[in-house]
Amino acid sequence: MQIKDYWVIVTKRWWIFVLMVAITSVSAYVYSKSQIPIFRSTATLMITPGRIDYGQTLVGQNLLRQLVRVIESTQLTSKVGESFDLGGGQLRSKIKVSAVPEDMVIQVDAYDPDPGIAQNIARAVADAFIANQQVRMAPLQSTERINAELLDQPLPGVLDYPKTKVTVIAAAILGLLIGGIVAFVLEYLDDTIKSAEDVQRYVALPSIGSIPTITTAEARRAR
Repeated sequence: MQIKDYWVIVTKRWWIFVLMVAITSVSAYVYSKSQIPIFRSTATLMITPGRIDYGQTLVGQNLLRQLVRVIESTQLTSKVGESFDLGGGQLRSKIKVSAVPEDMVIQVDAYDPDPGIAQNIARAVADAFIANQQVRMAPLQSTERINAELLDQPLPGVLDYPKTKVTVIAAAILGLLIGGIVAFVLEYLDDTIKSAEDVQRYVALPSIGSIPTITTAEARRAR
């Protein structure tokens, strides 16, 4: 098939594309709006060595993953969870902790249907970790310590889920693909002859004439 043949199929069965896009987009929109919204608030922790040199910086970067585990530990999450009437496991399910070694930063993301609670959880987890780190580093000399401080105060949560716009756009693209499959399948199954090109394609013989379609208005004018 040539490009013009594909274009003919698209223009002939355009309503299938429109129908599929409408169905998938509306379905995605309704599904998205039926979900419980989840908000995300972020606290950023900066990790700094007590002595600024290459070796100590490498030690701090290697410790970042361990510090992430400390934040996610049952001991810390259970302590913070008491303030929100949550167990350690429940609180842990509401946070995501990730390290950025090249920036010496730990990011704590808190998730909750209430943007204010998400903000409070992020701040509480960050404060609890800073206090914990101060206790752990207290026996060491100041130059040997790995310090933690809050770089960015968490703000009220922003909508993280569902992302209605992205979902609807993705569903519309899926609708186009489904519409294309349906249109080309119907065209493949349609073996009726409608044009001179169809005659040549199916019977390999040239057409020598055709009977035009006469509309009612044209028939009246002819009479």
